[in-house]
Amino acid sequence: MLRELELLPMWRLRDAGIKMIAGEAACATTPPSTVAQAASPAISPLIQGVHNRGYLPHLKAEDGIYFVTFRLSDSLPEGVLAQLEETSQQERSRAVEKWLDQGHGECLLANAEYAGIVREAIMTGKESEYHLHAWCIMPNHVHLVLEPLPGLSLSEPLQRIKSWSAHEINARAGRSGCLWQRESFDHLIRDDSDLARCCDYVRLNPVRAQLAASSTEYAFCDSFGARNAGEAACATIVPSPIAQAASPASVNNMGWNELKAAIAGCQACSLAKTRTQTVFGVGDEHAEWLFVGEAPGAEEDRKGEPFVGQAGKLLDNMLAAIQLKRGENVYIANVLKCRPPNNRDPHGEEVVHCDPFLKRQVELIKPRLIVALGKFAALSLLGGEQTISAMRGKLYDYHGVPVIVTYHPAYLLRNLPDKAKAWEDLCFARSTMRDLQSAAAASSS
Repeated sequence: MLRELELLPMWRLRDAGIKMIAGEAACATTPPSTVAQAASPAISPLIQGVHNRGYLPHLKAEDGIYFVTFRLSDSLPEGVLAQLEETSQQERSRAVEKWLDQGHGECLLANAEYAGIVREAIMTGKESEYHLHAWCIMPNHVHLVLEPLPGLSLSEPLQRIKSWSAHEINARAGRSGCLWQRESFDHLIRDDSDLARCCDYVRLNPVRAQLAASSTEYAFCDSFGARNAGEAACATIVPSPIAQAASPASVNNMGWNELKAAIAGCQACSLAKTRTQTVFGVGDEHAEWLFVGEAPGAEEDRKGEPFVGQAGKLLDNMLAAIQLKRGENVYIANVLKCRPPNNRDPHGEEVVHCDPFLKRQVELIKPRLIVALGKFAALSLLGGEQTISAMRGKLYDYHGVPVIVTYHPAYLLRNLPDKAKAWEDLCFARSTMRDLQSAAAASSS
């Protein structure tokens, strides 16, 4: 399994900069637990390898995506784990899931106030510590599908979430002692189908536990208020008249004024109910440069313009670094035209509804080059499921327009060392634009 996941031949601790075990021969003679014991996880968290904290083995891979479950300390009857020690990990996991969904223990998280504290702890780390693919807070446990940012171990954000939420809940509940079970379960996701399966499991868990008829009705799940991908595939969606007017076929024939009106009046997804206003885009409508971000934030939702506030100021500085200026041969837009509540990740259905709008903007602008700002924008434009580090430094294609991928300005505000990498991406974009302009000039002459 380790070979299949390409964890061989190197195991390493964060910031160690050295090979802990090199080659298959070393791996065959040195138990993985020895690697974990070579340095204290509290000092050098393991980001690639296998370690064991006394109960469950944990498989780590740099740039990995994980399905994680952590539970309240009283969520399982005393002695259940001891009874399951002799079973396989898969059987043990299924048994634990069954026990958890039966609602054993005090179930403090059934209290909306306490569940809200956990939700706040989870959202605090979104994009600064990890990308959050799916999440759900059950009465006595929590499910997450998350991807730690480069250089971070999985244990760091989990420790922060559990520590901060435990302190806040204990203070408000007037209780003391251990809130969370010390050990958490984590599964390293292997491929796209595994990712889809884990996300579906997380979002449908409230339905399986009979807490809600649909995950869209369960307040402490990322599907709340909007269809998730699994439900959308099984449901017949009856579009509203406005949604029908904004179908891909009709959008393809729109001019600027029609397109702006269609976006402003769009009711095709649930974001129409929570937005202040749509955020169309801004800039030179005949620009050679098109910069595409993820979705509007709170300030953008209020002002109706993309990339304002601190992230917008940094984007302006990034443009100035390559002799560009907002509005002058530059157009700025987002994949989504409405702000997702609480700045959560956009849902698949929302992207599907907005994609024709962005595609038509590209057709009207006819840019020479698109710069995708952040992982979500890149994956929405290009598809697949890769990390930013894997996508950087390459040239892609979006309906015939070259695309370059770099970090989102909001991410760079929280991860200053990666500004140097973003500068490399901008230099690559500038040289690519010069090549495109030269090729166009040569063909015209």
